[in-house]
Amino acid sequence: MADDAMVFLCSKNNRQRKRMVIFNKIRIAYGEQLHKFKPLLQEAYQSIYKYQLKRTTENELQMRTAIDATREPLAFFANHMPYSKARYIYALSRLDEMKPFDLIMCFDQAIFEMHVWETLSELGIKRGQWAKNNPWSKELRALLDERQATSQDRDNPNDAEEFLASGMTACRGSAQGRACIVSENAHFQKVKKGDILVTPMTTPDFIVIAHLISGMITDRGGVVCHAAILAREFNIPCVVGCKTATTTITDGELIRLDATAGIVLGVIQ
Repeated sequence: MADDAMVFLCSKNNRQRKRMVIFNKIRIAYGEQLHKFKPLLQEAYQSIYKYQLKRTTENELQMRTAIDATREPLAFFANHMPYSKARYIYALSRLDEMKPFDLIMCFDQAIFEMHVWETLSELGIKRGQWAKNNPWSKELRALLDERQATSQDRDNPNDAEEFLASGMTACRGSAQGRACIVSENAHFQKVKKGDILVTPMTTPDFIVIAHLISGMITDRGGVVCHAAILAREFNIPCVVGCKTATTTITDGELIRLDATAGIVLGVIQ
């Protein structure tokens, strides 16, 4: 038994050493890749936003070109990610064959899957173990989270007592319906046709309920966050970056979403 335990410990130590080698390689090459990747990622999301606002052939071509430009630095990260997460990056090699909707969703999913802490977790590495020793992961996380930053504070556009929240317009329009607060995927089952979704932030999984909701409100996010992109693809009135929507809006209450003014009002019955 002692020999078996020694073999197990040696095997475990070897795996840990291999992981350290992998992440040391990333750390060495990371500076150059981040410098190259950041402006390309920002340009890709801005081109998606421009296309979604005006779906012309010219804007589509610019979007495809901008997304294509991200593939080289993305390939660097893909080589150090589990395949289950990197597969969306690999799928972008066929972007010319994708329809605009599929391309936008695939690209956004690829970026979502790059979230560093999730990658570390899947590789069996604890957050605390690497948080201080791998500054590259903190920088990458900050870059990937840029789209989830909330908008700047703004004047309250409506001081009536029914005012609930305000944020940034992501997709114009209006909706009235039951507020459905969803903080995790397990809550999807309670979403009914016509509900207005209220959530901290969406993930690609939310696409399965997009056809049910009449509006979308998030605590976090900017005009190129996942929720905004999803809303524009499905033409769902959407306000993002409300900061406290999930706490100021009560689950099940009747609300009106004005996604042109960027405000949420409680309907007094």
